[in-house]
Amino acid sequence: MAEVTKHLQGMPCWVELATTDEKAALRFYSALFGWKDNPQPMGPGSFCHMQQVRGLEAAAIYQQGEEEKKQRVPPHWTTYLAVTSADETAKKAKQAGGKVLVEPFDVFNTGRMAMVQDPQGAVFGLWQAKQHIGYRIVSEPGALTWNELLTTDPGKATAFYTSVLGVSAARMPGPMDYTILKAAGKDAAGVMQITPEMGPIPPNWFVYFMVADVDASAKQVQSLSGRVLVAPRDIPGVGRFATVQDGQGAVFGIFKG
Repeated sequence: MAEVTKHLQGMPCWVELATTDEKAALRFYSALFGWKDNPQPMGPGSFCHMQQVRGLEAAAIYQQGEEEKKQRVPPHWTTYLAVTSADETAKKAKQAGGKVLVEPFDVFNTGRMAMVQDPQGAVFGLWQAKQHIGYRIVSEPGALTWNELLTTDPGKATAFYTSVLGVSAARMPGPMDYTILKAAGKDAAGVMQITPEMGPIPPNWFVYFMVADVDASAKQVQSLSGRVLVAPRDIPGVGRFATVQDGQGAVFGIFKG
C-alpha cells in the first residue's frame, strides 16, 4: 500500500469532483474504483463525499453549486496543489499574472484554501493543510497516480508554476515534448501542449487514476453509462492509459504503469 503522510510544497495533494448528480457519480466511481463513501456535512443537506481506498482518503465528490450551474460549468475534476501558505502563494500568483478566483479562507479546521486561474486559463486549488493533508494513498488501483497540466503555452505555464510554487522543471527524455514539474527533486506533475487531436478543450489540470487493467476498466466505464474518449493505448516506456468520461460528463484518465 502506497500510503502518504505528507505532501511537499508544490505537489498535487488532492482532487475533487464537482458533479450535477452526486448519487449517480457515487455509484459510478464506487463500481469503477471500489471507492467507499465517507460523507462529511458541509451545510444543510450538503455533503463533501470523501472517497476512500482501503480506509484512506483518495478523492472527494460533491454536488455542484448553483453559481457554477448558472455559469454552465460542466462537471469536472479539480486539482489542489500543496502549499505552506495559501495567502502568500495566492499573492505570488497575482504577481505572476494569474487570477485569484476565490481568496484564501479556512475550511473548518481541515485546512486553508484558495482557487486560482493561471495566465493560460487553467483553474486549480491551493491547499494549506491542517487536519486534512489531502490524499493519503497514491498509485494503487483506485487511487490518484498522476496530474497533468494541459495548456496552450507550456513554456509560459511552466514559468508561472515554478515562480509561484518554487518547484523546478525538466524536460522528459525522449521524442515527446513533455515537461516534468519537480518538488524537492521529486516528480510532481506534467505539463504538455494542447494538440489539435485533443479537440477544442480549454487549459486544464487533468487527473489520472491507477487501475489494474486499463482495457477492462475502459469497458467497465462504458457499461456504467460513461464514454471512452481515447481508447486504451501504450506510452512507450511509461505505461498504458485511456481517457474516459463519467455519466455526467467529467473527463479523467485511467492508467497502468
